[in-house]
Amino acid sequence: MAHFSHPASDNELIEFVDKWASLLESEDYTAAYSLTSHDKYMKWTPELIREAIKSYDECRPEQRVTVVGKFTDISQRKEVTRWSINRHGYIGEIWYDLNIDGYASDLTATFGILESSDDLTIELSDIHVM
Repeated sequence: MAHFSHPASDNELIEFVDKWASLLESEDYTAAYSLTSHDKYMKWTPELIREAIKSYDECRPEQRVTVVGKFTDISQRKEVTRWSINRHGYIGEIWYDLNIDGYASDLTATFGILESSDDLTIELSDIHVM
């Protein structure tokens, strides 16, 4: 599970999500699931992560996430936003648009950044079309 020493730079957090996306690219949904913590209300499983990706374009169930995207007029969003710790322990979030078959898409993974006394934990919040 994703634990970073506090503080972690935005680049370190994005590199972590790139690693998560590379596991999706190899279609190792179990490893991708194991890499993050999970929003308890979303009830994520490796199978549900796979389904969120494979159902993006129902006409192409063989589609997959790719880390590297081809150059187009649409750019992939990889964004870290931070704030003061809230009552739930969150100090920020990461928005990461997934490349599908090499192209930036509007399928976005969002992650919460949780702070404890020693470290930061990255929590998969959602994967949805924006």
